[in-house]
Amino acid sequence: MLELIFFSILTVIIITPCGYIFTKHNNNNIINLSNDLIYGLILISFITLLLNFFFPLNIVVNSLILLLPLFFFLKNLKIYYSFNFFKFVVINSIIVFLLVAKSNIYRPDAILYHLPYTSILNEEKIIFGLSNLHFRFAHISIIQYFSAFFNNFIFGNKGIVFSIAIIASAIIVNFLTHLTYYLKIKKFDFHFFYLFFILIFITYKMNRYGEYGNDAPTHFLFFFLISEIIQSFNNKKIYFNSNNFILAIFIILNKITMAFAIFLPFIFLKKNQLLKIFMIPKSYFAIIFLSLWVLKNIIVSGCAIYPISKLCFQNLEWTNINQTKSVSQENEAWTKGWPDFKNTNNISQTEYSKKFNWVNTWVTTHLKKINKILLPYFILLIIIYSFIYFKFKEKKIIQNNIHNKKYLLLIILMVIFSVIWFLKVPVYRYGYSYFVSFLGLGFAYFCTLNGHIKNTAYKFFMFFLILLTFSFTLKNLLRIVKPEDFNHKGYFPKIIYISKSDIKKIELNDFVYYESVKMCGYSYAPCTHYLKQKLKSKEYYNYKVILTY
Repeated sequence: MLELIFFSILTVIIITPCGYIFTKHNNNNIINLSNDLIYGLILISFITLLLNFFFPLNIVVNSLILLLPLFFFLKNLKIYYSFNFFKFVVINSIIVFLLVAKSNIYRPDAILYHLPYTSILNEEKIIFGLSNLHFRFAHISIIQYFSAFFNNFIFGNKGIVFSIAIIASAIIVNFLTHLTYYLKIKKFDFHFFYLFFILIFITYKMNRYGEYGNDAPTHFLFFFLISEIIQSFNNKKIYFNSNNFILAIFIILNKITMAFAIFLPFIFLKKNQLLKIFMIPKSYFAIIFLSLWVLKNIIVSGCAIYPISKLCFQNLEWTNINQTKSVSQENEAWTKGWPDFKNTNNISQTEYSKKFNWVNTWVTTHLKKINKILLPYFILLIIIYSFIYFKFKEKKIIQNNIHNKKYLLLIILMVIFSVIWFLKVPVYRYGYSYFVSFLGLGFAYFCTLNGHIKNTAYKFFMFFLILLTFSFTLKNLLRIVKPEDFNHKGYFPKIIYISKSDIKKIELNDFVYYESVKMCGYSYAPCTHYLKQKLKSKEYYNYKVILTY
């Protein structure tokens, strides 16, 4: 337990100073420090992505990266050698500990390709045509690069469990601190209500680390982006927030299904301001980050965005265009309920996915799951809003409120994003932050429309905030006391390995990989259990290339 507590503290201390290069704040309050933590992990992710083009992210390389946070810490000693930073570290490390301790985090997707890819990053520099070994290696998340960094001389391989917890912790602390500050000054504006309603959802449905996977961090970040966009409305001096641009890019690199995040930093940008974006150095960082990711995609799969076959370079010898088209068809059909479809008419996956043939199956299966999750949340918001409206709201006509128009546009955009999600990838975990944000923004809009909230509401919201904090803490403490895995020993999540008896070593010229009868987990690398074609390999300028017959 002490080791986990110590590591939880260290993760916060190591990552936070790296974010100062983006934030450049003068005040080391907890809100600014939480921003540092978020942008610090973005910088580390960028560095690991860049370095992996030339080196494996092994213990030596990752340990050298640790010199960077040390440099930023010493350079900004007044900020980070302070009582506020101490409080910030304590609060975040508690949340990280609560999330990680005894969590059963290695669900099927993690064992299937998240952990194997992280293991590859720790063992190999970038491999050309890696998707030919396992197609899922082509649509990996930037989170795996951030996770790979934590395998260094301080943490060892135990460190890879912290990456997602850091993201969740930073954003939870950011929201809580904002809310307590607003309560202190009794400011019940649109931003307050948005954070309040989203935090309710986080407490209700995003409290279990074992259910996060690669999806939850993306949605945490999207909620945070919306929060930052709302705050930018009040700053008339800044026409474009480049940090929001960086954040939007990072969201896309986490989950391509959240690609619409890219529009948010630009929605209120005037035409004559567009060129000014390129006068901001941090904008180039975002563009370079995205470009490196696209280049990584092309090297791994032959496609700029996998599995969109129209964005593939068929002249590259490692591009497997037939596999790409097949995966694209299977993915779309799967998101639309194909496994639950009773194919009595023997129609193809392509035909099923088009002309709304899938809707009935999706409604009878997946929609029920979504309703089960969102309906209680929606009902709770109605109850809270009704109480606020009748108890604390004072009507006051507000003329020409430009902010209301901006808020309304945000709400409309969430509707549009949700509709596109429904038409293309209607799986709850691929886009729930779209419609949860819609609900949060919508109720925040009605709470602040043509009126304001009485100062006497302070006690109500403070009670609710304490209740949310207590609920989040209690749920995780109970899980730690009574872990999901009764065979679980120790506080660290078990890292899934495979035994030698379950693998077969394959040598292709100078390229060695492993085939497993089970899902690979974090073990021998590169490893696959899903190989449907014969492979061959070659070496080009000391880079490994995997090809198919």
